[in-house]
Amino acid sequence: MSRQRLAGPLMDDAGTWGEMLQKYEASKKTRPLPDEAYAKPARVTAQQKAVEAARYNPVLQTFNDSSMETTAKVREAEMVVRHLNHARDRQIASESTFDILSMRDKRTGLQATAPSASAPSDRPRVANQELPAFRHPLDSCYAYNIISGLSLAEHSYKPPDARPKLADTLEVTKPRLQSVANLPRDYDVLSGKYVDSHDDKMKLERQIDRRRAAHKYWETHDYNAFTCEFYDPAKEAGQRALEAKRMSERPMKSFNRLPPSLQKGEGYVYDITTHSVKDEALNEKKKVAEQRFFDSKKDTWERDIHVRERGIQHSDLQEQRALNRGSYNRYAEAYGNGYSIIDHRDYAREAPPPARVALPSSLWSTLRPDGGMSNTVRSGGFQRVNAP
Repeated sequence: MSRQRLAGPLMDDAGTWGEMLQKYEASKKTRPLPDEAYAKPARVTAQQKAVEAARYNPVLQTFNDSSMETTAKVREAEMVVRHLNHARDRQIASESTFDILSMRDKRTGLQATAPSASAPSDRPRVANQELPAFRHPLDSCYAYNIISGLSLAEHSYKPPDARPKLADTLEVTKPRLQSVANLPRDYDVLSGKYVDSHDDKMKLERQIDRRRAAHKYWETHDYNAFTCEFYDPAKEAGQRALEAKRMSERPMKSFNRLPPSLQKGEGYVYDITTHSVKDEALNEKKKVAEQRFFDSKKDTWERDIHVRERGIQHSDLQEQRALNRGSYNRYAEAYGNGYSIIDHRDYAREAPPPARVALPSSLWSTLRPDGGMSNTVRSGGFQRVNAP
């Protein structure tokens, strides 16, 4: 065993080879965890799981064991009290600390904390600054609470030290509140007319009454259930036009709900027997689709035709070149005797087939009357073409 295989955190501080082997052997024989970690898990039987399942009754919402049920009830009661107390503390902290009806401190029974020495003192209040002031003709101006009848020094929403300092006996006379009866009247009940602008106001009232009557009339007279018509002629005409438009669009909507395979069928466009068009819109739509298909394939078809024509021309050229590669002497040897050497036919009475190979051109045949050369030359495949 090499030293490199034994290298590790336990072998680095070994002084000798033997000590390293001893530590390696001890690490292989000693478990790193206690024996409880390698213990076999306890076997759970079906009976134990059934007992656990039957511990709580889901119908009665109670434990079958009376002691467990009592403990659960006590714990639930304690949790309810704890939550209610916590909610009450939050309410007192965010709302007024005094009851607005009994004016008792809501924190009664709680130990008040001593004020801090470093806390700033309250601002000096002006004497009787909490006295109610006459703010509105119809507002209360009493110096006592109108619910309990006590003075503001005894019954107020503020704590006792912040309440107004008032005398024990209040001698406040009841002020005369301003009412509508004391205001100047706009209508004279004796003459039955308005004091100012009687005709204009009556005209305005008639318009208001007419609009109110029309509004109440149309609230209950919108649709006649007996004649099945709207009372308003304009609304009835608009509804008729809307129904006619819906009826005209209904066939197309029904057609669009069909499967795509049926929508593309020709039987909905024209009669396959008489070829009479059933639906002009579908027929026009089908023609547009066909024309769109032809337009998309036009370039491809023209390109195919051009390629096919070029192929035919190339094939004819190759065939002619193959014929031109043959010698004219073969034709002359076969038919130059004037008769057939096989069946002795006389070519004077029965003309032989024409030669498919052109005669070889000579210098005299290429000359022109004007002294120049002919513009017909041979190509590599014995094909006569015109010179440029």
